[in-house]
Amino acid sequence: MKKLFIAAVFVALGVSSVPAQASQPVETATDALLSAATDEQKIVVMLAINNLWAVKSARLAAQQARNAEVKEYAREELEEHEEVTEELAELATKVGLVLPTELPAEIETLFKRLAELQGNRFDRIYLHSVIESHRSDVSILSIAINSRNADVKEFAKEFLPKLREHLNEAKELLQKLPLE
Repeated sequence: MKKLFIAAVFVALGVSSVPAQASQPVETATDALLSAATDEQKIVVMLAINNLWAVKSARLAAQQARNAEVKEYAREELEEHEEVTEELAELATKVGLVLPTELPAEIETLFKRLAELQGNRFDRIYLHSVIESHRSDVSILSIAINSRNADVKEFAKEFLPKLREHLNEAKELLQKLPLE
């Protein structure tokens, strides 16, 4: 799922070599952590990575977005995802895991590419990344809602409706922006 999110962001950023990169496995420290983790731990790690992206990109968009509605959306995303960070930290403790505090290298590279954009292009790519990240989270939480771990299941039940709402808001906002 992480590779799907990465590939989608590469496409949104206009990187032409995405199909080759997306089809080849990329071994990272996060991948190693995931291979050794339980299913519940994998869920929490994937959610944490997407949440790190959400916080970092929302912080950037709150400053850099041109469109006032995109700036406001980013501020709301930042506030809510900072709260999710706290909830994920508690959940991580319950499943016996320490959360990553930095984005994996390939996603950090994508963030740097996003930060180089300006104007409407930045706004559109930021919203595309939010949409892809939230789609990934919805998929993960849809699986987590059936977890045997009560804490993971409860987390999924609490945050799945919120993420679906954020996803729909981002889609609607993206449709309002000019294509150029």
